Amino acid sequence: MNRLFKRQLGRHFGKEFNVESLEPKMKEFFLNIAQTYEEYDSEKRLLENTLDLNSRELFAANKEIGTQLRQYKQAMDSALLVNTFNLEGILTFANSNFCKISALSADEMVGQNYKKILAQGNSEHVVDELFSTLLKREIYNGELKYQNAHQETYVLKATIFPILNTNDEVTEYMSIFQDITEIENSRQKALELDRAKSLFIANMSHELRTPLNSIIGFSQIMQRKNELPEKHQSYIEKINQSGEHLLKLINSILDFSKIESGEVNLEAVKINLYSLIKTALSQQEQNAQEKHLKTSIFYDENLGQLFIGDSVRISQILINLIANAIKFTSSGSILIVAKKVGHNRVRIKVQDTGIGLDEEEKLRLFKEFSQADNSTTRKYGGTGLGLSISKKLVELMNGTIWIESVKGEGSSFIFEIDLIEVS
Repeated sequence: MNRLFKRQLGRHFGKEFNVESLEPKMKEFFLNIAQTYEEYDSEKRLLENTLDLNSRELFAANKEIGTQLRQYKQAMDSALLVNTFNLEGILTFANSNFCKISALSADEMVGQNYKKILAQGNSEHVVDELFSTLLKREIYNGELKYQNAHQETYVLKATIFPILNTNDEVTEYMSIFQDITEIENSRQKALELDRAKSLFIANMSHELRTPLNSIIGFSQIMQRKNELPEKHQSYIEKINQSGEHLLKLINSILDFSKIESGEVNLEAVKINLYSLIKTALSQQEQNAQEKHLKTSIFYDENLGQLFIGDSVRISQILINLIANAIKFTSSGSILIVAKKVGHNRVRIKVQDTGIGLDEEEKLRLFKEFSQADNSTTRKYGGTGLGLSISKKLVELMNGTIWIESVKGEGSSFIFEIDLIEVS
């Protein structure tokens, strides 16, 4: 019997009290109470053991958290620049990294006016925006310039935020900076190199196109004369074809370079989309007829005809895709489908019954200077730039381009762009 219950019985009924001597019902009653005491003791011991175990685990966890916090602080101090400033904008703390780039000690840093520090490398607008963000109790994220005591300028990626107390009141502000000066310098050098490359390509393209146009022009004049022997006529035709191919290559490289360097600005003029598609197809009609390909246009009746867009660049995309479709289709048809897929959103599909592509070939298509495989270049020619240029132009129009294809059955090149419909 439970010891505590036994003592309580002895206190109330005397030490000679014996449960066994009671009548059966009373005996059963007292034994049930004794069992309840036993269960309570068992649960109490379990709870005490659990509390003891939890206390040990909590102590170990607190110790581990303390170690981790110290490690995090060391990592942050070694990699980041940290400072705090009060509500008056006066620096109250600067870690060793911040002091290092400042060329000042912590004592020299503390007490300085934070707004004046930032004003040395940043415009008044930037500083005002920063403090305006903080006054709204929001986090400021951006890039700031910092000029140290030796007039050296650093570029810092900044996160500055208010610190709140338990009453949800702002007590101070903390700045965490990452020094990205070297990254920014490298980026500027890369931009300068890119500009130099674009200028070189533009100049070289101009220098190459001038004599090339003369070669093509004279070869075309000679083709129209019947004075040369047939053999020589074939030579002139090859010169003309090679010149045309080289001119297309130069133009493609120049286009690609302009797009890469951000020099392509889209026009916003009124265009007739149906006429644009029809004209692009008609420019390739002769090539299609030579291969006995059927060409057609399906223009959705729900799609208007007048839009605001860049007719030159849309035509360039269409001509690239149609020329590609004809090039890789030996028999069958070319179908162009245009339809509305959303408010001021147009989808155009160029569908062929050509050689088609497998999944691996599709992945390579929109990369620069890339085609399905090397045999494609040998058999069909091309620079591998057309689709890459088309993709970049589509993206400039806030659009996407993709391909749906089955090997041996044909391909559909589909693009969607934003076009503002007008009446």
